[in-house]
Amino acid sequence: MAAAPGRLRLALRDAIAASLGAMLAWELSHYLLGHPKPVFAAVTALVCLAPGLPSHLKQTWGLVLGCAIGIIVGELAWLLPDTIPLLRLSLASLVALSLAAMLGQPPVVPIQAGVSVVLVLSMGPSAAGETRLVDVLVGAGVGLMFSQVIFTANPLRAVSRSASALLGQLAEGLEATLRATATHDTPDATVALGQLTRSSDALSALRTAMVEAQSASRWSLRGRLGGAGLQTITGRYDRHAVRLYASALLLGESLVRGMSHDSGLMPRAIVLHCEWLVDACRQLSANGNVVALQPDDALAQLAASAPQAPAQPVPQAWLPALDHAQQMEEALKALIGSRDA
Repeated sequence: MAAAPGRLRLALRDAIAASLGAMLAWELSHYLLGHPKPVFAAVTALVCLAPGLPSHLKQTWGLVLGCAIGIIVGELAWLLPDTIPLLRLSLASLVALSLAAMLGQPPVVPIQAGVSVVLVLSMGPSAAGETRLVDVLVGAGVGLMFSQVIFTANPLRAVSRSASALLGQLAEGLEATLRATATHDTPDATVALGQLTRSSDALSALRTAMVEAQSASRWSLRGRLGGAGLQTITGRYDRHAVRLYASALLLGESLVRGMSHDSGLMPRAIVLHCEWLVDACRQLSANGNVVALQPDDALAQLAASAPQAPAQPVPQAWLPALDHAQQMEEALKALIGSRDA
């Protein structure tokens, strides 16, 4: 339930678009074309614009194909005897689903073929098949207009939101690990390391967002217009997000090992380096456009504030932690496309 508000926020734009699209498709078909009950127009617009679809364009094509199959089969089914209406409905649904499945298209095609048969046979033969097909085309046209022009999502927005979540979780986990290991609190260090490990959920969400953004670059108007830049950004994040997570996890583990092998204070150089990493991740997480920082943005020039090499030798037990801190710094620079990477 804790994730419900986030899911609602992600789906709200598409839900609004779908409801408005259904209303517009009904009105266009009713007032401009004179269709008394353009159910197919409204249903088509709703299904085309429903939340959670990776590609509204592919959904629209599959929907039109499925509706056409279902309407044609449904109209032909009226030629069968009306002795047992439910048997006619069952046979027509079977034929429509089978024909649609033979095409090897996405699931929306056979689903919509079956639904269209049921609607045709339940609404009666009062409306001709071509009228229903026109309604489908009206709904599909509204769906395309909304998804490709009016309500087109910014493909980078979801990637940026997911990247911010990953950076924020890494900052929280690393800060907790640093605090626990600096005070030699073994139970808290174990808990903090587990918190850092669970950042893998945010990493998975980021990779999902990148896949969806790459799909949008092929199947939406805005995505195609900015396709080259989008591919560059998602390619960079695909290469370096895992690297950043792995280096952060290795840094956390090396801090815990250093604590267990050295009862003294953590070297100041490592504390400063980890604090800088936490602060950098937190600042980047707070930036709403972290995936597309401008070259003159202060956050894109991390070397200016990066910690210097330690002036004093670091004890052997803490050398792995220093090495992994440097690796995480380089991974962070590479992730955001810093000029210092």
